[in-house]
Amino acid sequence: MPALHAAGATVLAHENTKKRMSEAHDLPVFGLHFEPSPAEALPQETFASSKRLKANGESLALQHFAPAHTDTDIYILFEKGNVIHMGDTFFNGFIRTSTSSTGGKIGGMIAAADKILGLASANTKIVPGHGPLGNKEDLTKFRAMLVTARDRVQKLKTAGKSAQEAVAEKPLADLDAAWGKGMLGSEQFLQVFIWRCEIAPR
Repeated sequence: MPALHAAGATVLAHENTKKRMSEAHDLPVFGLHFEPSPAEALPQETFASSKRLKANGESLALQHFAPAHTDTDIYILFEKGNVIHMGDTFFNGFIRTSTSSTGGKIGGMIAAADKILGLASANTKIVPGHGPLGNKEDLTKFRAMLVTARDRVQKLKTAGKSAQEAVAEKPLADLDAAWGKGMLGSEQFLQVFIWRCEIAPR
């Protein structure tokens, strides 16, 4: 973002984005450590809940989600164009969900999909954080995958299984054929994201 600032752009983000960028954090599953961003890389403007903008004849509505992929997520509705940008709350065709180290919750990912499905029509273009341009049908499939994964893992937790025992049972293996083409397979999806984002393993 320093390059954007230097070019004269004003960077707008949710207030939690600025907070998270100002802190160090880790993603152990990928062996990544992030130092706090320098001041010149932080957003110059933030908002708490919602924001409206007009640009190039288009009206944009920005709205914060409850914690989903992280606690910084927003969606952007391009009202005239009938386009909704969901960012990383939607991975089209990939297994991916919330990041617990930055406040994410799989239940929030499902709620985010519900929110957008309520706004979208059959003709709405839905922009994912990763994967090809999507639509309402694609988002419906993504939501169904998340619900299936959550419910199966929750059943194992309720039965008193540990994270390691749950992984050994491979409850999500059948999702790999359709959804395991990205950076995560079903086992990693279960152990690192769903398990930690819902209830801490025993």
